[in-house]
Amino acid sequence: MDYHRTIRVFDAFPKTEPVNTVRSTKGSYSTILMGFFILFLIWVEIGGYVDGYIDRQFMLDRNIQRVLNINLDMFVATPCNYLHTNVKDSTQDRFLAQEQLNFEGVNFFIPDLFRVNGDESQGSTLDLDEVMRESALAEFREKKSFTHGDAPACHIFGSIPVNKVHGFFHITGKGYGYRDRSIVPKEALNFTHVISEFSFGEFYPYMNNPLDFTARTTNEHIHTFNYYLDVVPTEYKKLGIVIDTTQYSMTVTELPGLSRPPGLFFNYQFEPIILSIEEKRISFVRFLVRLVTICGGIMVVAKWIFRTVEKLIRVVFGNQVANRGREKAPSLL
Repeated sequence: MDYHRTIRVFDAFPKTEPVNTVRSTKGSYSTILMGFFILFLIWVEIGGYVDGYIDRQFMLDRNIQRVLNINLDMFVATPCNYLHTNVKDSTQDRFLAQEQLNFEGVNFFIPDLFRVNGDESQGSTLDLDEVMRESALAEFREKKSFTHGDAPACHIFGSIPVNKVHGFFHITGKGYGYRDRSIVPKEALNFTHVISEFSFGEFYPYMNNPLDFTARTTNEHIHTFNYYLDVVPTEYKKLGIVIDTTQYSMTVTELPGLSRPPGLFFNYQFEPIILSIEEKRISFVRFLVRLVTICGGIMVVAKWIFRTVEKLIRVVFGNQVANRGREKAPSLL
């Protein structure tokens, strides 16, 4: 019995396959490509870890806030002396908004770049970085002033404190819809208007809202504009900075004639939920696990792709073509 031959054939330990020990041109190219791909994904993961991600969640609004401001800055093509402003809500609380606002007689005009008779319902949630850049608080320059009431148009601006419930803000002609000592002749009314600012909560003048920079026109003296606003409290968080504001969706309808009192009617309703937009980052340990998983996965996939391509070349073109660019394996003899 040839024991030496038996010992030479017997091998209890698996050996590395020749494809992994012999250098070749195809293997070098695949290694270089795999290395660049791994570096690219590592760079992407590092950027994602540094920049974080935006987490958006709706939750029940548990903030106890009884009063909220309506901030407005608008022009109406009717003299201030003929206008009546009023706020009424579902608690039957009612007061004259004129006591809180500023009225300034001006000549009416529509500024350039304003959206005239457009679709203001196409609103969108503000970007977190945009909010952080433009979250400068401000206040209106005057308090409860009334000047030049007989001018052709009226500039109305200021903040109105309202209850945080369903309510209405109206701008109508005196004697229309509400009792007044005088009734304005309908020939003096024109509710063509320009809105530069209409927001709820704290006054952030650089944040855009659906009604900002809009205008609506009419040639009728008796005309009604109805705005329906659904207000959602919104909270922005980034790097420990918290900004509480609101956003709203809006639809508008118009009614010509005397079917309803003429004027501007803003019907607002506060939703019982809050939208939280926060920048978050994964933990450093989870980041390292992701990197290791990505690198290991790419190596395994690259190995199977290389083997598959190698076998296809052997089947289609033969061993001679498959062995091109490969060095000879070192011999032990």
